[in-house]
Amino acid sequence: MVHSGDYSSNSAASSDQASDLTSLYVGYALILFAVPTFGVAAAIGLLRVWRKPPPAEPVARSHFIFQQRTLMAAVAAIVGGVVLILINVGVFVLFVMAVWTIVRGALGLKDLLEGRAIRHPLRLFY
Repeated sequence: MVHSGDYSSNSAASSDQASDLTSLYVGYALILFAVPTFGVAAAIGLLRVWRKPPPAEPVARSHFIFQQRTLMAAVAAIVGGVVLILINVGVFVLFVMAVWTIVRGALGLKDLLEGRAIRHPLRLFY
């Protein structure tokens, strides 16, 4: 039986893991909302993870790196697509970026829900 005032080091570790897991879910939500918000969610997500150190736990670390890579590529594609609209190629770039971002976010979220790590988080294609 646990009494008030009884604290163990395991509760702090589980609290950190829960915080990491919540942060990962928020990251995937921002990735999936990148398209309907015209990139605003991707920019917010990128600002969230820009200088943040990755978690220590291997599964959370792989998802964190995967999200960083996804958000950096999405923001770069948005900026490039907007610039390329001037020569009538930007709409195609933005469409491909939208599909790629949604698919990548959905597959990453599926793996997170199943408790699996991303095997190669630095790859551009899943």
